[in-house]
Amino acid sequence: MKKIFHLIANPTAGKKKSDKNLQLAQETFLSYGASVQTHLTHGVGDATNIVRELTQGGEKDIIALGGDGTLHEVLNGLHDPTACRLGLIPSGTGNDFAEKIGLPLQADKAVSLIMEDRVQETDYLEVDGVRCMNVAGIGMDVDVLERCKKGKSKGKLKYLKSLVQSLFAYKGIKVEFEADGEKQTRDVLLAAACNGSQFGGGIKICPTADVSDGKISTVIVDCIGGKWKIIKAFIQLLKGKILDYAATTHFLCDAVKFMPEKKCTVQLDGELYKDLSFDVKLRRGLQFYR
Repeated sequence: MKKIFHLIANPTAGKKKSDKNLQLAQETFLSYGASVQTHLTHGVGDATNIVRELTQGGEKDIIALGGDGTLHEVLNGLHDPTACRLGLIPSGTGNDFAEKIGLPLQADKAVSLIMEDRVQETDYLEVDGVRCMNVAGIGMDVDVLERCKKGKSKGKLKYLKSLVQSLFAYKGIKVEFEADGEKQTRDVLLAAACNGSQFGGGIKICPTADVSDGKISTVIVDCIGGKWKIIKAFIQLLKGKILDYAATTHFLCDAVKFMPEKKCTVQLDGELYKDLSFDVKLRRGLQFYR
């Protein structure tokens, strides 16, 4: 039976460059003689609902065309991630997970890679029942994203502007965390559970993260000292050297749970969740075209 690729496309991703990428992707699939069906999303949750219906009906080859947010929704729609093959044609603003795993950023090249039929087992996170492909976090990264939603700037400039604002305003949170049976309480600037290595359009929170090692790369940056030390941490983060910062703790684990002193929002792949417990488990078995 001929394989059918289901292309889940977000027409609003990446400053509308997805229209061009969608056309190029469709043309490239057809040039290989592939059978492809396109499903356009029109709002939040559409991709999840479309993919859930497809995979419950037995479809196995699901391709996301969009950014990290689209990939997040598609991942959460898979009826059984171990029974599907997931692909990505990067068309977002940041494309952080795509860059981490070395996917081509050109739509035709991304399709060509898919048509080579190479899949690799790829880890993902599960946070209180919600799947996360790239990075989950609480703290300053959430504060930045909340400012992004209110700001008028666009793209990476919007994120960087919000990051600078948060740098001078954010005060940190007290968090108890438990990993592999051990508990600690810390005042933290941010706490992240990483499968991928970067967020915010290229900011490397955990450069050593490996999407196939079967471990959660956990990064905790303590909130110590005054604003100068926070600025220093910020500079190290932008340089991709936050793991070398003295106030940073980095470790690998199978599961980690963060319990903030006060209720706070959790971000998963850049999407904000207000009523989610930051209880993270590593999941395996997803087959990813890469």
